[in-house]
Amino acid sequence: MAVIDAKEILSEYRRGIEQFSESYQEIAKNYNRFTSSAFESGEVSTAQKHLTALAIGVHQGDTTCIVYHMDQCLHHGCSEEEIKEYMGVAAAFGGGESMSEAVTIGLDALQQLSGK
Repeated sequence: MAVIDAKEILSEYRRGIEQFSESYQEIAKNYNRFTSSAFESGEVSTAQKHLTALAIGVHQGDTTCIVYHMDQCLHHGCSEEEIKEYMGVAAAFGGGESMSEAVTIGLDALQQLSGK
């Protein structure tokens, strides 16, 4: 049995961003410009940046961030092994709570979004 519905979480997140953007256009525009710039490939690739954000989401127990960045990791060609290693680093840093997030939300999102 799935712990989460990753596709529904992505859909709700995108719907929420759209609604926020309609009401707070200037804030949304500036935020999107900032985050887009932060995730652009430079000395660190976009894929590595999303892997890092995934690990932070696991550490913080943020389901929406875990799902969103898992989706972006897969979109940018991260392997299942890379994803699991980054979640393992989050668990090593964050202890039991982060491990719990990695092996429930993280692995569930990976399975659902990768189609495996």
